[in-house]
Amino acid sequence: MLTIEYFSHLPAFSMSGHAKEAPRGADIVCAGASALLYTLIKYLDKLEDEFEPEVFEYNGRINICLDPPVSLMHDARLLFEAFATGFEMLSKDYPDNVKFIKNPPFSHCEKRNDKAICTLKKENSIWMK
Repeated sequence: MLTIEYFSHLPAFSMSGHAKEAPRGADIVCAGASALLYTLIKYLDKLEDEFEPEVFEYNGRINICLDPPVSLMHDARLLFEAFATGFEMLSKDYPDNVKFIKNPPFSHCEKRNDKAICTLKKENSIWMK
């Protein structure tokens, strides 16, 4: 199962797993989700000065989050909402292969060195923002 978590308040995405619609390299569901996520990452790279994207890859999971200035937070959330719509459509078309979760709960958040560090309830995933 491919799991995509969307944190609209950060804004951030986390993606892990495999859709298992077909063997690796031939799976159109994973390819679609990867294309969406990597398009967002590349687009944000172009806007690095405004949005300061952070991308973390570990243990088969990729996390992407933004730390935009308050003046650009609305634009950042709109951008992430557009991609969330794509992930949500993918999960509705392939419910046996993709799970889309909007705003999963955090179990703990704290601020360290001007970064918000959040631990998710379900897994030992650490978000740094």
